[in-house]
Amino acid sequence: MAETILRVNQVSKTMGRRLIIDQVSFETYAGEVFGFLGPNGAGKTTTIKMIMGLLDIDAGDVEICDINVRKRFEKAIANAGGIVENPETYTYLTGLQNLRQYKRMRTGVTDDRIDEVVKLVGLENRIKDKVKRYSLGMKQRLGLAQALLHKPKLLILDEPTNGLDPAGIRELRDLMKQLAGEQGISVLVSSHLLSEMELMCDRVGIISNGRIIGVKTIKELMEQTSGKQKIYRFTVNDVAKAVGILSSNENLTLSNTTPQTFEAEVEHDDIVGQINSTLIGAGITLMGVAPVERSLEDVFIEITGGGGEQIA
Repeated sequence: MAETILRVNQVSKTMGRRLIIDQVSFETYAGEVFGFLGPNGAGKTTTIKMIMGLLDIDAGDVEICDINVRKRFEKAIANAGGIVENPETYTYLTGLQNLRQYKRMRTGVTDDRIDEVVKLVGLENRIKDKVKRYSLGMKQRLGLAQALLHKPKLLILDEPTNGLDPAGIRELRDLMKQLAGEQGISVLVSSHLLSEMELMCDRVGIISNGRIIGVKTIKELMEQTSGKQKIYRFTVNDVAKAVGILSSNENLTLSNTTPQTFEAEVEHDDIVGQINSTLIGAGITLMGVAPVERSLEDVFIEITGGGGEQIA
Protein backbone atom coordinates (compact mmCIF):
# COMPACT_ATOMS: atom_id res chain seq x y z
CA MET A 1 0.00 0.00 0.00
CA ALA A 2 1.22 3.51 -0.81
CA GLU A 3 2.64 5.73 1.93
CA THR A 4 0.09 7.89 3.73
CA ILE A 5 1.14 11.53 3.30
CA LEU A 6 -1.84 13.42 4.74
CA ARG A 7 -4.11 12.18 7.51
CA VAL A 8 -7.11 14.28 8.55
CA ASN A 9 -8.76 12.77 11.62
CA GLN A 10 -12.12 13.92 13.02
CA VAL A 11 -11.40 17.59 12.35
CA SER A 12 -14.09 20.11 13.38
CA LYS A 13 -14.36 23.88 13.27
CA THR A 14 -16.85 26.22 14.90
CA MET A 15 -17.26 29.88 13.99
CA GLY A 16 -19.36 31.80 16.45
CA ARG A 17 -22.02 29.31 17.51
CA ARG A 18 -22.04 27.56 14.18
CA LEU A 19 -20.38 24.19 13.55
CA ILE A 20 -19.15 24.52 9.97
CA ILE A 21 -16.73 21.57 9.73
CA ASP A 22 -18.03 18.44 11.43
CA GLN A 23 -15.62 15.56 12.15
CA VAL A 24 -14.02 15.49 8.71
CA SER A 25 -11.68 12.53 8.13
CA PHE A 26 -9.75 11.34 5.08
CA GLU A 27 -6.25 10.33 3.97
CA THR A 28 -4.16 10.96 0.86
CA TYR A 29 -1.35 8.78 -0.43
CA ALA A 30 1.95 9.25 -2.23
CA GLY A 31 1.58 9.18 -6.00
CA GLU A 32 -2.14 9.98 -6.18
CA VAL A 33 -4.31 12.95 -7.10
CA PHE A 34 -7.00 13.18 -4.44
CA GLY A 35 -10.04 15.28 -5.29
CA PHE A 36 -11.76 17.26 -2.55
CA LEU A 37 -15.14 17.69 -4.17
CA GLY A 38 -18.09 19.79 -3.09
CA PRO A 39 -20.27 22.73 -4.08
CA ASN A 40 -19.13 26.26 -3.38
CA GLY A 41 -19.59 26.85 0.34
CA ALA A 42 -19.39 23.19 1.35
CA GLY A 43 -16.32 23.68 3.59
CA LYS A 44 -13.44 22.82 1.25
CA THR A 45 -11.37 25.98 1.73
CA THR A 46 -11.96 26.04 5.50
CA THR A 47 -10.70 22.46 5.78
CA ILE A 48 -7.67 23.23 3.61
CA LYS A 49 -6.81 26.29 5.69
CA MET A 50 -6.78 24.11 8.81
CA ILE A 51 -4.52 21.57 7.08
CA MET A 52 -2.12 24.37 6.10
CA GLY A 53 -2.20 25.96 9.57
CA LEU A 54 -3.99 29.10 8.38
CA LEU A 55 -6.93 28.43 10.72
CA ASP A 56 -6.93 26.89 14.18
CA ILE A 57 -8.32 23.37 14.51
CA ASP A 58 -11.01 23.25 17.21
CA ALA A 59 -11.10 19.44 17.46
CA GLY A 60 -9.35 16.53 15.81
CA ASP A 61 -5.88 16.29 14.29
CA VAL A 62 -4.03 16.73 11.01
CA GLU A 63 -0.81 14.87 10.27
CA ILE A 64 1.52 15.46 7.33
CA CYS A 65 4.06 12.67 6.91
CA ASP A 66 3.09 11.41 10.38
CA ILE A 67 3.88 14.80 11.96
CA ASN A 68 1.08 16.51 13.89
CA VAL A 69 0.33 19.97 12.49
CA ARG A 70 -1.00 21.32 15.80
CA LYS A 71 1.94 20.10 17.89
CA ARG A 72 4.88 20.48 15.48
CA PHE A 73 3.66 22.93 12.89
CA GLU A 74 6.94 24.02 11.31
CA LYS A 75 8.24 20.50 10.84
CA ALA A 76 4.92 19.23 9.48
CA ILE A 77 4.32 22.10 7.08
CA ALA A 78 7.86 21.80 5.70
CA ASN A 79 6.54 18.75 3.84
CA ALA A 80 3.70 20.70 2.21
CA GLY A 81 3.30 23.31 -0.48
CA GLY A 82 0.16 24.82 -1.86
CA ILE A 83 -1.99 27.56 -3.31
CA VAL A 84 -4.97 28.51 -1.17
CA GLU A 85 -7.49 30.66 -3.03
CA ASN A 86 -5.10 32.83 -5.16
CA PRO A 87 -1.31 32.74 -5.70
CA GLU A 88 0.41 35.53 -3.77
CA THR A 89 3.11 37.26 -5.83
CA TYR A 90 4.86 40.60 -6.19
CA THR A 91 3.45 41.85 -9.47
CA TYR A 92 6.12 44.54 -9.92
CA LEU A 93 8.84 41.86 -9.94
CA THR A 94 9.58 39.30 -12.59
CA GLY A 95 8.58 35.68 -12.15
CA LEU A 96 12.22 34.77 -11.56
CA GLN A 97 12.64 37.48 -8.93
CA ASN A 98 9.55 36.19 -7.14
CA LEU A 99 11.00 32.69 -6.99
CA ARG A 100 14.31 34.01 -5.73
CA GLN A 101 12.52 35.90 -2.96
CA TYR A 102 10.76 32.71 -1.94
CA LYS A 103 14.05 30.82 -2.11
CA ARG A 104 15.39 33.03 0.69
CA MET A 105 12.64 31.76 3.01
CA ARG A 106 13.36 28.07 2.37
CA THR A 107 16.51 26.15 3.22
CA GLY A 108 18.10 23.93 0.61
CA VAL A 109 16.57 25.57 -2.48
CA THR A 110 19.21 26.09 -5.18
CA ASP A 111 19.26 28.03 -8.45
CA ASP A 112 19.23 24.68 -10.24
CA ARG A 113 15.99 23.81 -8.44
CA ILE A 114 14.47 27.11 -9.59
CA ASP A 115 15.40 26.29 -13.18
CA GLU A 116 13.93 22.82 -12.73
CA VAL A 117 10.50 23.96 -11.51
CA VAL A 118 10.33 26.77 -14.09
CA LYS A 119 10.76 24.16 -16.82
CA LEU A 120 8.34 21.82 -15.08
CA VAL A 121 5.50 24.37 -15.09
CA GLY A 122 6.31 25.62 -18.60
CA LEU A 123 7.35 29.20 -17.85
CA GLU A 124 10.83 29.17 -19.44
CA ASN A 125 9.96 31.77 -22.07
CA ARG A 126 8.23 34.23 -19.70
CA ILE A 127 9.97 33.78 -16.36
CA LYS A 128 11.94 37.06 -16.80
CA ASP A 129 8.78 39.09 -17.55
CA LYS A 130 7.12 41.11 -14.81
CA VAL A 131 4.23 39.28 -13.18
CA LYS A 132 1.85 42.17 -13.89
CA ARG A 133 2.07 41.13 -17.54
CA TYR A 134 1.13 37.53 -16.79
CA SER A 135 -2.21 36.00 -17.68
CA LEU A 136 -4.19 34.27 -14.93
CA GLY A 137 -2.95 30.90 -16.16
CA MET A 138 0.67 32.07 -16.00
CA LYS A 139 0.16 33.38 -12.48
CA GLN A 140 -1.20 29.95 -11.51
CA ARG A 141 1.90 28.36 -13.02
CA LEU A 142 4.18 30.70 -11.09
CA GLY A 143 2.30 29.97 -7.87
CA LEU A 144 2.66 26.26 -8.56
CA ALA A 145 6.40 26.67 -9.18
CA GLN A 146 6.71 28.49 -5.85
CA ALA A 147 4.80 25.73 -4.06
CA LEU A 148 7.10 23.08 -5.54
CA LEU A 149 10.45 24.77 -4.91
CA HIS A 150 11.23 22.97 -1.66
CA LYS A 151 10.22 19.52 -3.02
CA PRO A 152 7.12 18.99 -0.86
CA LYS A 153 5.61 15.57 -0.43
CA LEU A 154 2.11 17.10 -0.26
CA LEU A 155 0.82 19.63 -2.78
CA ILE A 156 -2.50 21.34 -2.01
CA LEU A 157 -4.34 23.33 -4.68
CA ASP A 158 -7.59 25.09 -3.77
CA GLU A 159 -9.84 25.55 -6.82
CA PRO A 160 -6.79 25.87 -9.14
CA THR A 161 -8.78 25.90 -12.39
CA ASN A 162 -10.89 28.97 -11.52
CA GLY A 163 -10.70 31.47 -14.36
CA LEU A 164 -8.59 29.27 -16.63
CA ASP A 165 -9.56 28.63 -20.24
CA PRO A 166 -10.04 25.01 -21.42
CA ALA A 167 -6.45 24.74 -22.65
CA GLY A 168 -5.11 26.01 -19.32
CA ILE A 169 -7.29 23.59 -17.38
CA ARG A 170 -6.04 20.67 -19.45
CA GLU A 171 -2.39 21.69 -19.01
CA LEU A 172 -2.79 22.05 -15.25
CA ARG A 173 -4.59 18.70 -15.06
CA ASP A 174 -1.80 16.96 -16.98
CA LEU A 175 0.83 18.58 -14.77
CA MET A 176 -0.85 17.40 -11.56
CA LYS A 177 -1.04 13.85 -12.88
CA GLN A 178 2.62 14.07 -13.87
CA LEU A 179 3.68 15.30 -10.43
CA ALA A 180 1.82 12.46 -8.75
CA GLY A 181 2.78 9.72 -11.19
CA GLU A 182 6.41 10.59 -11.87
CA GLN A 183 7.52 12.28 -8.65
CA GLY A 184 5.34 10.46 -6.15
CA ILE A 185 3.82 13.65 -4.74
CA SER A 186 0.46 13.43 -3.01
CA VAL A 187 -1.72 16.06 -4.72
CA LEU A 188 -4.86 17.30 -2.97
CA VAL A 189 -6.99 19.40 -5.30
CA SER A 190 -10.31 20.94 -4.34
CA SER A 191 -12.93 21.79 -6.91
CA HIS A 192 -16.63 22.06 -7.66
CA LEU A 193 -15.96 21.20 -11.33
CA LEU A 194 -17.21 17.65 -11.48
CA SER A 195 -15.98 16.95 -14.99
CA GLU A 196 -12.45 17.88 -13.99
CA MET A 197 -12.52 15.62 -10.94
CA GLU A 198 -13.57 12.78 -13.20
CA LEU A 199 -10.59 13.32 -15.50
CA MET A 200 -7.77 14.08 -13.08
CA CYS A 201 -8.34 12.23 -9.79
CA ASP A 202 -7.60 8.74 -8.53
CA ARG A 203 -10.01 9.13 -5.60
CA VAL A 204 -12.42 11.78 -4.42
CA GLY A 205 -13.72 12.82 -1.04
CA ILE A 206 -17.16 14.41 -1.27
CA ILE A 207 -17.96 17.11 1.26
CA SER A 208 -21.37 18.68 1.79
CA ASN A 209 -22.46 20.96 4.61
CA GLY A 210 -19.12 20.50 6.34
CA ARG A 211 -19.32 16.70 6.45
CA ILE A 212 -17.54 14.04 4.43
CA ILE A 213 -20.15 11.91 2.68
CA GLY A 214 -17.79 9.40 1.12
CA VAL A 215 -14.20 8.77 0.04
CA LYS A 216 -13.96 6.41 -2.91
CA THR A 217 -12.58 5.99 -6.37
CA ILE A 218 -14.73 7.58 -9.04
CA LYS A 219 -15.60 4.12 -10.34
CA GLU A 220 -16.78 3.06 -6.88
CA LEU A 221 -18.90 6.18 -6.55
CA MET A 222 -20.54 5.52 -9.89
CA GLU A 223 -21.24 1.89 -8.97
CA GLN A 224 -22.49 2.82 -5.49
CA THR A 225 -25.33 4.94 -6.78
CA SER A 226 -26.11 3.19 -10.06
CA GLY A 227 -28.45 0.64 -8.48
CA LYS A 228 -30.28 -1.74 -10.81
CA GLN A 229 -31.69 0.90 -13.12
CA LYS A 230 -30.01 1.55 -16.46
CA ILE A 231 -30.78 4.21 -19.02
CA TYR A 232 -30.77 3.71 -22.79
CA ARG A 233 -31.22 6.27 -25.53
CA PHE A 234 -33.31 5.22 -28.56
CA THR A 235 -33.14 6.95 -31.94
CA VAL A 236 -36.30 6.42 -34.02
CA ASN A 237 -38.15 7.97 -36.94
CA ASP A 238 -41.29 8.77 -34.91
CA VAL A 239 -40.66 9.65 -31.27
CA ALA A 240 -44.24 10.61 -30.45
CA LYS A 241 -45.60 7.29 -31.70
CA ALA A 242 -42.86 5.30 -29.93
CA VAL A 243 -43.42 7.05 -26.61
CA GLY A 244 -47.17 6.60 -26.95
CA ILE A 245 -46.77 2.85 -27.46
CA LEU A 246 -44.29 2.38 -24.61
CA SER A 247 -45.89 4.68 -22.04
CA SER A 248 -48.28 1.96 -20.87
CA ASN A 249 -45.38 -0.31 -19.87
CA GLU A 250 -45.04 -0.06 -16.09
CA ASN A 251 -41.49 -1.43 -16.21
CA LEU A 252 -40.24 1.64 -18.10
CA THR A 253 -39.59 5.25 -17.20
CA LEU A 254 -39.41 7.44 -20.31
CA SER A 255 -37.71 10.85 -20.35
CA ASN A 256 -35.62 13.39 -22.26
CA THR A 257 -37.50 13.23 -25.55
CA THR A 258 -36.20 15.15 -28.58
CA PRO A 259 -37.47 15.15 -32.17
CA GLN A 260 -35.40 12.03 -32.87
CA THR A 261 -34.59 10.41 -29.54
CA PHE A 262 -36.01 9.41 -26.17
CA GLU A 263 -34.53 7.75 -23.09
CA ALA A 264 -35.86 4.74 -21.22
CA GLU A 265 -34.85 3.70 -17.70
CA VAL A 266 -34.96 -0.09 -17.39
CA GLU A 267 -34.35 -2.60 -14.60
CA HIS A 268 -32.30 -5.01 -16.71
CA ASP A 269 -30.87 -5.27 -20.22
CA ASP A 270 -33.39 -7.88 -21.40
CA ILE A 271 -36.10 -5.21 -21.48
CA VAL A 272 -34.15 -3.37 -24.19
CA GLY A 273 -34.71 -6.29 -26.55
CA GLN A 274 -38.42 -6.24 -25.75
CA ILE A 275 -38.56 -2.51 -26.52
CA ASN A 276 -36.82 -3.07 -29.84
CA SER A 277 -39.29 -5.82 -30.81
CA THR A 278 -42.28 -3.71 -29.78
CA LEU A 279 -41.16 -0.70 -31.80
CA ILE A 280 -40.29 -2.69 -34.91
CA GLY A 281 -43.56 -4.59 -34.67
CA ALA A 282 -45.40 -1.27 -34.65
CA GLY A 283 -43.70 -0.21 -37.87
CA ILE A 284 -41.31 2.25 -36.24
CA THR A 285 -37.84 2.51 -37.74
CA LEU A 286 -35.22 1.96 -35.05
CA MET A 287 -32.01 3.74 -36.03
CA GLY A 288 -29.96 3.29 -32.90
CA VAL A 289 -29.83 2.19 -29.25
CA ALA A 290 -27.06 3.20 -26.84
CA PRO A 291 -26.57 3.17 -23.06
CA VAL A 292 -26.47 6.58 -21.39
CA GLU A 293 -23.34 6.88 -19.25
CA ARG A 294 -23.93 8.45 -15.87
CA SER A 295 -21.66 11.40 -15.16
CA LEU A 296 -20.00 12.24 -11.86
CA GLU A 297 -22.37 15.19 -11.70
CA ASP A 298 -25.36 12.83 -11.64
CA VAL A 299 -23.74 10.86 -8.83
CA PHE A 300 -22.85 14.00 -6.90
CA ILE A 301 -26.38 15.38 -7.03
CA GLU A 302 -27.80 12.04 -5.89
CA ILE A 303 -25.41 11.75 -2.96
CA THR A 304 -25.66 15.34 -1.74
CA GLY A 305 -29.26 16.00 -2.66
CA GLY A 306 -28.17 18.94 -4.79
CA GLY A 307 -25.58 20.51 -2.51
CA GLY A 308 -27.51 21.89 0.44
CA GLU A 309 -26.80 24.94 2.55
CA GLN A 310 -23.56 26.81 1.93
CA ILE A 311 -21.26 27.33 4.86
CA ALA A 312 -17.69 28.43 4.08
